[in-house]
Amino acid sequence: MGRFIKTTLKIIESLVLCVFFGIVPVLLCLVALLTICFFTGLLTDETGPYLGLSALAIGIIIDCLFLKRWVKNAYQINAKIVGGLYIFYSVCALGFFMGIPIGCIFLGVLAGFYAGRKVSLAGNNQINSRGYFRRVAIFSSAVMVLICALITLWAIAGNMIGHEVEFPVSFTLTAPLFWAVVFAGGAFLVLLQYWLTSTAAKVTFNLSN
Repeated sequence: MGRFIKTTLKIIESLVLCVFFGIVPVLLCLVALLTICFFTGLLTDETGPYLGLSALAIGIIIDCLFLKRWVKNAYQINAKIVGGLYIFYSVCALGFFMGIPIGCIFLGVLAGFYAGRKVSLAGNNQINSRGYFRRVAIFSSAVMVLICALITLWAIAGNMIGHEVEFPVSFTLTAPLFWAVVFAGGAFLVLLQYWLTSTAAKVTFNLSN
């Protein structure tokens, strides 16, 4: 049973790392191409699909050249680079889910998984597991604070205050109610993110040993 769990974890780990590092070149190429074409006037309805396919092709080529090495050395990559990718994905996930932080919460679980595996592979003598898990959980929670701030700004820019909300019952989102939801909901999300990240790290570490 223990061998089955470790094998399953290894498969999941490889898939997650491939996706985590493999999507980055495609997204960066797409952003770079769109930015260049936007400022040069080449971005039109006709050229848009070709730009997307070009970004995908360049990203796949980069992955073919470097992805295997990135996955192999995933736990030796500089923490600042991994943290930057985490923030990048969190912002992308927020936009993808239309301002709902579901993807960001999932990323917190992945951060815990990454932390647990890193400590397991390094050994307890090289990394203090409890302190490291706490730092990773604090980081993911801090990013969630950023995400909550972006959601709040998004809601204010969209004139949500004073807006009539009809889910699940009809009511007016007054300013006091809006800020109550912001602070209460934000605190809940930050605490939830901390708990999920630290728990995922501990569970992964225990299953890996």
